Parts: sequence; C-alpha cells; structure tokens
Amino acid sequence: MEKELIKLKGTIDGVKIYLDSVGGISDIITSLYEKLRQFRKFFGDGHCNIYFVGRELTASDKMRLEAVVSAMLPESTVNYGERKKLREEKYIEQTLELPQNLSEEPDEKADDDREKSFREIKEVVTTNFKSSRARFYEGIVKSGKTVESDGHLILVGDVEEGGKITAVGNVVIMGKLEGSVEAGCMGNDNAYVIAMKFAPAEVRISKAQRKYTDGDSFDTYSPVKAYMLDGMIYTEKFDVFSDI
Repeated sequence: MEKELIKLKGTIDGVKIYLDSVGGISDIITSLYEKLRQFRKFFGDGHCNIYFVGRELTASDKMRLEAVVSAMLPESTVNYGERKKLREEKYIEQTLELPQNLSEEPDEKADDDREKSFREIKEVVTTNFKSSRARFYEGIVKSGKTVESDGHLILVGDVEEGGKITAVGNVVIMGKLEGSVEAGCMGNDNAYVIAMKFAPAEVRISKAQRKYTDGDSFDTYSPVKAYMLDGMIYTEKFDVFSDI
C-alpha cells in the first residue's frame, strides 16, 4: 500500500495538514494539490487557517507549498507549526474524510482540465521564477551552516569550505566561494551564480550539478559566472563593465 504523504485534520479555526517527515518534497507538493482538489467543497469560500506540521521546511519548500495553497484556496492563511490554543478552549481535531456521495464520476475533460491547472501551478513555482525579492546577507558562511533565500541571494562575505548557500533565484557572492552553492533550486534553468573569487566545492543550478577539484583553476582577481546550458554547468569570466 502506497504511503500517505498528506493527512488533513479539521480544527476549530481551519485545517491542520500533516506532512510526511521523510517523503520527497516534490511528491508532497503533488499530493497536496490532489488533496486540496478533493476536499475543495469542504472549504466553502476558502476563508480558513491552514497549519503545516510534521517536518522541517526550507524557504523554497514553503514557497512551493504556499503556491499550491494560493492557487487552490486563495483566501486562506498559511501558518507553520502548531496553532496556539486558548486556555479555555476545548481543542478537538477531526480527520477529514471524503464522503462516498461526493465522489465524482469519471470525466476525461475534467481530468484534462485538472492536469492543465496543476501544470500551470508547477510552472509558477518552478520554471517561470521572476522576482524582485532579494535577501542580503552579510557575514561568513562557515562549515556546516546553510543560508537560504526564497528569492535571489546577495552575500557580502565568504562561503567557507563546508558552508552552503541556496536560492530560488540567482546568487551573487561579494567575496570568496569555497563551499557549495545552489541557484534556481526550484527548477529555474536560467539562474546563475557569480562570485568575486570562484573556488567552489560544488555548484548546482536547477537540475544540473558540477563538482570542482583543485585542478579547476580560475583567475583569482576576476569574478566568475556559472550558468546552465543544455543540462551542463559552464563557467566564464564575468566582466562587470561589459555593458557600460
């Protein structure tokens, strides 16, 4: 029997959504879409609180979850972690189950429409990322530390060996890159990485990955840009004055 990745529990002011703690986030996103589609009639006008619990979530995980909720229930409010209970409140959770009489007859056109709708949602949160949001982080990303952004990431400082930075958009490092970096982490093939001193252990852009060794040499005094083309990661000298 296939493991259930999403469980819905009704609360006094909304719905608590339990996320599987070990399942892949992409599978959870797909399961969430399907669950919300099935229970859409229960939500009425969609004004409710939604609480995601059950696993640690990165900034990009939250963005993907919120994109699905926003598309399916635009009037809802998303929260993370357990809701606060009032002292005098009698708190009850009830598992939401889909009654037999609400099951729909097979409808190929409806299935096609739902599939098209889900593709559109996935495109919003994966391939068409366009954002003016940027996180500025000043400091050193030391070994074992990760800095994340649900938009672009501009780091004023260094990424030491063993450190990691990840962003949904582009990454610009105003310093030395010796650790790992991931740009376009939700499938943005056009994302890029720029570092003033480029000596990474690993670079990921969208689905592409490249590990670097001591044999990969770059001009210490020139910024380097890493980008993806045809599923491969390439690097080139980045001339900041090329368009002036």
